Amino acid sequence: MLPLLGHAQGGAADTARLAEVPARISDYEVAPGVTYHYEKPRPFQWLYHIPRDVGQLPGYAFQRRHVPALVGVVASTAALWVADQRIIDGAQQFGRYVGLKATDSQKSLVDVPLHVAAVNLPLQFNVPDNLNSCFYYLGDGWTHLAIASSFWLYGGTHRDNRALQVSSQLGEAILSTGLVVQTLKHLTGRQSPYLATHNRGNWDLLPAYNTYQHFVPNYDAFPTGHLSTAMATVTVIAENYPEYRFIRPVGYSLMGVLGYAMLNNGVHWASDYPLGIALGYAMAKIAVYHGRTRVGTASRPVGLAPQRAWWRQARLSPFTTGPFTGVAVSWLP
Repeated sequence: MLPLLGHAQGGAADTARLAEVPARISDYEVAPGVTYHYEKPRPFQWLYHIPRDVGQLPGYAFQRRHVPALVGVVASTAALWVADQRIIDGAQQFGRYVGLKATDSQKSLVDVPLHVAAVNLPLQFNVPDNLNSCFYYLGDGWTHLAIASSFWLYGGTHRDNRALQVSSQLGEAILSTGLVVQTLKHLTGRQSPYLATHNRGNWDLLPAYNTYQHFVPNYDAFPTGHLSTAMATVTVIAENYPEYRFIRPVGYSLMGVLGYAMLNNGVHWASDYPLGIALGYAMAKIAVYHGRTRVGTASRPVGLAPQRAWWRQARLSPFTTGPFTGVAVSWLP
């Protein structure tokens, strides 16, 4: 009987300990009648969802309801391109007037030499050492990594699925945006302002890969990666925390400061901004959509595929075309 008594006591103790552990928070009422359910994200879910998100971008962007926004992006890009040289000259003149340095200058806090075989891969962490560089640093990858990590740490320590999902969505949206932006940069090959050989810079469409890599700033101005990443970050956080109405005003104000800093230091033209901002917003909306479920509704935004893994959407079927036979691959709607 003693072993049974000991087991019963141990079970009671275990129950008491479990009662002390806070329950995992998964459902959040963000407005009267609006509740979202968040699953705990799987490890590295943000990474293997990137192909799905990029693949869904055309279906999300080219919808009838988005036609006004698409027209706005094209029209604003064209209008800003016409005025690009005057805008950047005025921005830099204002910077000189208020004593704002136009250089992107940083100092290294951590610099650890690291070599893998014959490849030099130093581990560096730099911080800005003037005001304009501080503004420019708002779009730096370290900034957004710190924000995503903060949500991950908070979510893990407080058993908060929403914060964990925000961290996952940030990684997903930022990297998806970066992939699309870098592809467009390699296609358009636009000169950065500080290297421009004539007004509004040169466009070298489809530059050779080695040429591009040899001197990246001569080809990577369009569209902006810093503002697209910033827009993705602000959108993911604001969409998941709509009860905090200050997020968008503060985020957009900081993006405005970042946008000016890039004009002042000659990294970007103003016409590089509309498309970059639109891409960041779209990729963030797709990541948010897949990262939560509204409780009590089965409605789905038009243009987004069902929530299933992208690699499971492939459908194989035989085909015959003239003398050729084989297997065709299509994607489930």
